[in-house]
Amino acid sequence: MGLWICFNWQGMIFEPLAYHIESICYRYHVPHYLLKPLWSCPTCMSSFWGLVFYIVLGHEFLSPMQMLLLLPVTAFINTLFCILLNKISDEGCG
Repeated sequence: MGLWICFNWQGMIFEPLAYHIESICYRYHVPHYLLKPLWSCPTCMSSFWGLVFYIVLGHEFLSPMQMLLLLPVTAFINTLFCILLNKISDEGCG
């Protein structure tokens, strides 16, 4: 969720990078659904980046079955955070 905020809220550290990458993607007609797991959708990001970190860090901490169960739980928690952010913030989750 923190990574999503860094890319999408005004004045955050990765906001200029996100605009630059999005403009390049739109120029080359990259479908928007490919951008969602990278930084556009907190629910999509949790599954994608969770899997990336699982692969990079190795399989020492979780079994593949535990990881498959953890990915939807993380997506659900990020969805709840989005609902909360929409209620308490002007920026919200979009």
